[in-house]
Amino acid sequence: MRYRDAGVDLSRSDALKAEIAREVNTTWPAGSSPLRGGFAGVLAWPGPGGAPGAATHGLIAATLDGVGTKLHLAIEAGRLADAAADVVYHGANDLLVHGARAFACLDYIAQARLEPERVLEAIRGLARGCREVGAVLLGGETAEMPDTYLPGTLDLAACMLGRVEEALLLDGARVRAGDRLLGLASAGLHTNGFSLARRVLAVSGKRLSDRLPGGAGETLGDALLAPHRWYGASLLPLIEAGRIHALAHVTGGGIAGNLVRVLPRGCRAVVERRDEPPALFRWLMESGAIPEDDARATFNLGVGMVVVCAPDQADLLTEALRRSGERVLSLGRVEEGERGAEWRSNSG
Repeated sequence: MRYRDAGVDLSRSDALKAEIAREVNTTWPAGSSPLRGGFAGVLAWPGPGGAPGAATHGLIAATLDGVGTKLHLAIEAGRLADAAADVVYHGANDLLVHGARAFACLDYIAQARLEPERVLEAIRGLARGCREVGAVLLGGETAEMPDTYLPGTLDLAACMLGRVEEALLLDGARVRAGDRLLGLASAGLHTNGFSLARRVLAVSGKRLSDRLPGGAGETLGDALLAPHRWYGASLLPLIEAGRIHALAHVTGGGIAGNLVRVLPRGCRAVVERRDEPPALFRWLMESGAIPEDDARATFNLGVGMVVVCAPDQADLLTEALRRSGERVLSLGRVEEGERGAEWRSNSG
């Protein structure tokens, strides 16, 4: 079973994004930082009066994403608020990748016919996520669209705004050949790969209340709906201390597919995973007979964030991150070569 069998064609999506980028880039004025391929857009924030050429007070960063098909399982399990919080954590991580702290969130909630209790549950989850990442739930849109959405479904998206000082901006320019890759553990799928995961669950004959095979006693529902982790508490002090060269938030496209987004020309990331992925991913791959290359491009395989750092900082950062409560994995290195990222056999 492959991701495209579940209705998601990554190659078609990537081609479309390339076409979109050409049009989007025509709107970027002087003073913008397009961060091509990055996780958020970054723009110089004008000083008082907003006059052209005025002094700036740092940079503003923005990103937008939706919960996606995880919502179907969350609604079935009665955990809509948790999934709503997830989109805040996801967006805050996308800002964090560029060194930015989230400060505001705008949401979009839509149904064929608004169900007040579900809408309020979603808002409670968004508010919870905003409190944790330090953002204000500034406003949004609640839409009732009977000809657009199926009855009983709900669509939820959020735009996150953040700020970063220019000196702390992470845009990949600091990455060098020889840098090390450190992986920070995810809680599970986070908010990606659910179209395929739901298809596997359906054909497996198992229910959300069944135990996860090979797990530590948790149910499939608990494993699949584990929250999208926010890494700010652990990473922001290290970013502000200048100890990180780049970060990659592992979302759609997997570890390698997201690492390439923060690499400069002449740098190639080599991913060498020496441990087995967590039980949930093993079960998905076995139950769905998912080829390894498709699993790598669809799921995070237990790694939610990748830290790129100087080789002499790797051990010190690993120790600091572990003290912050992170599970840290050695994931490989950066080499000279054509810009890109690849998996290699577990050698050396």
